[in-house]
Amino acid sequence: LGGKVLDHFWKQLGTCDEKLKENIDSLKEEGFVSAHKSRKVLFRGLDHRNVDFEPVSDMAAEFFNHLGIAFRDPGGRKSGLSTEFSVSEVIDEETDKLLQRVNEEVGFGKRNQEYLKALSFKHDGKFCLLTGAEFMPFDKAGVHPALVYIIPTSVHRKTDTLKCIAMFAGDDTTSDVVSHLNDISNAMNMELNAESSYDELMWGIEAKEEGGEVKYFFQMISTKPNIRSPGYITLRDGDEIQFGKGSDSKKLNNGPIPRLCNLQLAIARVLKMSGAADVILEWIKHADDDGCYCPFIASEEFCDMLDAKLSLSGRAVVA
Repeated sequence: LGGKVLDHFWKQLGTCDEKLKENIDSLKEEGFVSAHKSRKVLFRGLDHRNVDFEPVSDMAAEFFNHLGIAFRDPGGRKSGLSTEFSVSEVIDEETDKLLQRVNEEVGFGKRNQEYLKALSFKHDGKFCLLTGAEFMPFDKAGVHPALVYIIPTSVHRKTDTLKCIAMFAGDDTTSDVVSHLNDISNAMNMELNAESSYDELMWGIEAKEEGGEVKYFFQMISTKPNIRSPGYITLRDGDEIQFGKGSDSKKLNNGPIPRLCNLQLAIARVLKMSGAADVILEWIKHADDDGCYCPFIASEEFCDMLDAKLSLSGRAVVA
């Protein structure tokens, strides 16, 4: 992706012990042979149980807080199903007019989301690219479209999160996040069950350049092989996602910005493979006070709920 997170990791690891720092230099000189060989070189002359890994733990906690929570618990406004202002009111507007409206609208509010929904219809058509179902309002018996941001808007104006993105994926990707977070290059319409599984990091979009053009592929994110696609998604792992089936797709580029797709996919894979996604899910469950009737202030349930809400909002340090 172009980031320097690995260099930063080695630097932090080297601060844990002087001998470990020497071994890291030796490891870089010898090159990779196997994981077993690398581990032997890394801890040569050391008992890893006596090494203080706090600098590495601090680095992991920083990425967990500022990247993990933002991507696993995006929060923010959802496009919803029906409001006073609906996509049906602007769906017939010209593409240039919709683009102008998006540029003029401030923030990530409902009105702006409906403009982006309408643009997504013009870019990708009236069917969900994941399930093949026809959207309302084109079919009165169709499915409700949900506007999904490739990179969650929860990263907006979060300096620490953007610093972590730069470390993870490089300055060019960070620039794309800042510049295109709230436009059609970072958004698409999905059926609700596809949106839910995307938010849960069950799958992502991989962008590759093939034959001089960018193609997009559906990628499952799972520790288990040959797992079926979630919900009503008809695509299988590795299938191409056919962006650009709408009436005005050429004016709106071929699809989402490739760097944004690959950033989300990479972070999702790290969170799932490391188990961090499951930890955040537990926090979300603890933070859910729906149906919790007036807990006693000093109760264990209330304290768990408060800890979880503070952690998800970034106000608590992960120990």
